[in-house]
Amino acid sequence: MWVRCREHSEAPDGRLDGRLVGRLGGLFCVHDYIGKVHEVAMVALLKVHGSSKPSGEEGMIRMEWREDDKNVHIVVIKEVEGMVHLILLEPGKVWLVNNRIDFITWNELYE
Repeated sequence: MWVRCREHSEAPDGRLDGRLVGRLGGLFCVHDYIGKVHEVAMVALLKVHGSSKPSGEEGMIRMEWREDDKNVHIVVIKEVEGMVHLILLEPGKVWLVNNRIDFITWNELYE
């Protein structure tokens, strides 16, 4: 899934533009001591493998699984922007991010 990590910019098409790819671990409602409810998601974020600009003959960005313990994050659900289409390159290690298909197009193709 796409996770918003910083504000949107006017970056050229194909870049991550403040987003990272993450694997959903769970959705939770957290009640704080003043009675406010926070809807959060636990995600394991992948990191960029090589350049954050689309490259290679396929013109896509490569992502890889983090080897450290810093990959699991709790984010507000509104930071989850939609599904990501990943193309496996190395089993369990490296994927291409299909940055050429947006969420609306994905839904039109797979409904």
